[in-house]
Amino acid sequence: MAEKYEYDAVIIGSGPNGLSAGIYLAEKGLKVLILEAASEPGGGTRTQELTLPGFHHDVCSAVHPIGYLSPYFKKLKLEDHGLEWIYPEASVAHPLDNEPAVLLNKSIQETADNLGIDASQYIKLIEPLVDKADQIFEDSFHKPGIPRNLFTMVKFGSKAVFPANTYAKNTFKGDRAKALFAGCAAHSTLPFDKFFTTALGLIF
Repeated sequence: MAEKYEYDAVIIGSGPNGLSAGIYLAEKGLKVLILEAASEPGGGTRTQELTLPGFHHDVCSAVHPIGYLSPYFKKLKLEDHGLEWIYPEASVAHPLDNEPAVLLNKSIQETADNLGIDASQYIKLIEPLVDKADQIFEDSFHKPGIPRNLFTMVKFGSKAVFPANTYAKNTFKGDRAKALFAGCAAHSTLPFDKFFTTALGLIF
C-alpha cells in the first residue's frame, strides 16, 4: 500500500513564481509540495545544451529585469547561494530585413543612436522613465491602492494606457524604433493591437 502524504499546499511548476510561493508558504510553517514536469527545476529560467555540447541556450527567457528588482528575491539573498547576475551590453536584438538589427543597449544614448530619425524621440520618452524608475517599480510591486508616487504613476500611466501599436505609430516615424518597441511589447504575450502595452516597462 502506497504511503500517504498530506500537504497544506501543492504548487504546480518550479519556475521562479512557484519556488517563491513554496518558500513563502514553508516560511509560514506549511507543508508544501512542488511538482515539476521537467527533469529539473527553474521553469523558463533554465539553461540547457540544446544543440552541441558546451553551447548553452536559454530555454525560455534570457533577460530578467523584474527578477533582479524583485523585493522578495532580494529578501531571499540568492547571491549568498550562488546566484550571479550578468549584465549584457545589449539585452535585446531585433532583426530587420536588409539592414542591421536594432539593439537595446544599456546606454540610452547608444540605443538612440541606432534608431535614426527617432533618436531624439526615444531619449525624450525613456530618460524621464529611467530617472523615476525606482518610484515606478516601487508602486508596481506594491499592493493595489493609491500609488505612493502618485504624480509619477499618473505621468507614466498617461503613456502606458494606450495599445502598443497605437502608441508606436503616434510616437515614432521610422521602422527601427517601431520594431524595437513592438518586440518589447510582444513579451506581454497579449494581442499587440488590443491590450495595454508593457513595452515601456520592458524597455527600461
